[in-house]
Amino acid sequence: MQELKLKREIISNKAILGTIELDNTELCRTLENPWLNNRPYISCIPAGKYIAKKYSSEKYPNVWELQNVNGRSKILIHNGNLEKHTQGCILVGATWGFIDDELAVLNSTATLNRIRKKLNDEFCIEITNGI
Repeated sequence: MQELKLKREIISNKAILGTIELDNTELCRTLENPWLNNRPYISCIPAGKYIAKKYSSEKYPNVWELQNVNGRSKILIHNGNLEKHTQGCILVGATWGFIDDELAVLNSTATLNRIRKKLNDEFCIEITNGI
């Protein structure tokens, strides 16, 4: 099974910026909600190891859903730019930046399309706070 690492590198009260690595190589950058005690839709999820499985809906086709997240459901890895787009999920992009003075992950849709070609339908992802 593929093993990914999401390292949360910049943690603020507005958003969390991180990097996902595959085989010790950066795959993409991430943006998540800040830690708000694992509250649904507004908090990132706890650090830990999770299995991610392919998930599709009309709004989020061909993405991944993290399994068995304590107290949470529908935690997806998908495209989006700003903290308000996450609702507890993990957004992917090529770089970090700003959109209208808000922390953002940029080139998100292109990045998601690129990593779809590299990731299996199921993989393990370990999320850590700090490098």
